[in-house]
Amino acid sequence: MVWLRPHVADDALAAGPWCWPRDGERLDALVARRGERPEPGVGSIAALTVQDETVVLWHVARGRPGGSGATLGRSLRASWRDAAIALPRALPVLWSSMQTAMAATPTISYLASVRSAPGMPDLRSPIDGPSFGLALTLSLASIVFDATLPGDVVASATVDGSGNVGPVGGLGQKIGGLQRMAPRVTRLIVAASQRDEAELHAGPHLRVVPVTHAAEAIDIVFADRLSQVIVAAGENPQRRDQLTESFFRLAVVGSDSLVDWAPVMRGARLALDRWNELAPEARYRLEFAHAVAARHHDNSGRAGMPPEGWLQSLPRPLRVQVVAHLVQQSADAGHPEPERVEALGNRLLDHALEDSSPADLRLRGALARLHAVTGRALAALLAQEALARAFAAIYADSDLAYPLSEWARLAGALSEPTSLARAQEFHARLLGTGGYRGLGPRFVELAIARGRLLLDPADPEARDLARQLAMDEALPDHVRWCASRWLGAEGRSALTAEASRGHRLASRNLVLADLDEALRMGDDIAANAAVDALQGYDPGPVAHLRRCGATTADIARLYPY
Repeated sequence: MVWLRPHVADDALAAGPWCWPRDGERLDALVARRGERPEPGVGSIAALTVQDETVVLWHVARGRPGGSGATLGRSLRASWRDAAIALPRALPVLWSSMQTAMAATPTISYLASVRSAPGMPDLRSPIDGPSFGLALTLSLASIVFDATLPGDVVASATVDGSGNVGPVGGLGQKIGGLQRMAPRVTRLIVAASQRDEAELHAGPHLRVVPVTHAAEAIDIVFADRLSQVIVAAGENPQRRDQLTESFFRLAVVGSDSLVDWAPVMRGARLALDRWNELAPEARYRLEFAHAVAARHHDNSGRAGMPPEGWLQSLPRPLRVQVVAHLVQQSADAGHPEPERVEALGNRLLDHALEDSSPADLRLRGALARLHAVTGRALAALLAQEALARAFAAIYADSDLAYPLSEWARLAGALSEPTSLARAQEFHARLLGTGGYRGLGPRFVELAIARGRLLLDPADPEARDLARQLAMDEALPDHVRWCASRWLGAEGRSALTAEASRGHRLASRNLVLADLDEALRMGDDIAANAAVDALQGYDPGPVAHLRRCGATTADIARLYPY
């Protein structure tokens, strides 16, 4: 594509560094005439649109009451709302700073444009489209942090309310125009799904930075700024207490509202390392938050038993939730010790299943999870079926997917086709109730496909379902990669490609695929090596299974992920 000479607005060079030359006589002349090139202000970032033959570079700036700028179309306003919802999930525990950042709609003004055909661009229409999403999110983060964005960065990707980053249209055109209009830009942040497309069009001066979630982009752009904010908060006792409570609350009840737990994990670790004179109870709350976040992030994290008397000081509903997390922590990460935490959980369950609250049922589910990896898989299967029916009986639809997934998974692992058929029938009935929706049913579908393939690796319907899940880019990566593992040789190339890019969960599923293949070939040495490698990824469940005498074949079938 041949680009015409860019049109640069008179005030574009004053707004930021994007349109300034990289070097040479033109740069020297500009510096002599206008002074040193400016850096972006807080909340400022450049963004791109494309329409027909025109690519336009826009300036996104902090909104000001009565401020001038282009008219924002409906889709762009929706992107702003999604960015405002996504940011607290990418920067947890900083909610009090969000209100200021979101007080005014951003101002968007024209910087430059370039065309691939003669004519003038029409800039009178409202700016629209979802491709500003990531740029808006980074602008908001800049305001929350009170820190400027680097002047060499442009973002072109959508962001939904959960913080997931998605593709944009016309990316190749945008990159071509960007290189003509903004020579100072050296990094372009795009959705991970568009990495190959972006790298195809990027020249030697532009580095493509792929991300899957807004939190990743914030980490890349702002580096240790979150750390600085949290460390500074520790100097104010009132703010420190507030953040400690926020970390603890997130750990106890935040799993449904968070997508990326890495910021919580790092923030809690920083607070533990850098805040002085923490009371024992405050320290345990932060240690608990760090362990739970690490478990959600990569099945790591060491949780200790609560301080003497602390657990009893909590209201019973909160006590039950804390113990449920400790049981889950033991099952998935190996700490606390199973015997101690199981006894703690059992003491809280002194009533019949049908008299249990949702929190009690979740604790029972965590105990069943622990049973499944400590030599009591059949008891766990029976418990998860009963729990799924108990959740359904009280219309706790948001909690149903977990026990139903475990029911289907364990039924396949234990070669119980009748139980698996009941799980499938239960799943089909729930789909018509109205409350059973979102990603939960997709997790159940994965468990059903997995269970059926354990019973019959050639099951065509199960293979087709696993294939659909593996190819659905709207699903979380761990779901797609797990589905790829159960496709066997057919899914191996996708796992290998993702593992080569450093994706830990893809690498873990590739190890599981190696284990499956070694068992199929009867290669005991390779199978044991794969289990050793798997224990490096997930020491908790693998160590539990080994301690209770599980064979390599048992581990391949009963491994919970």
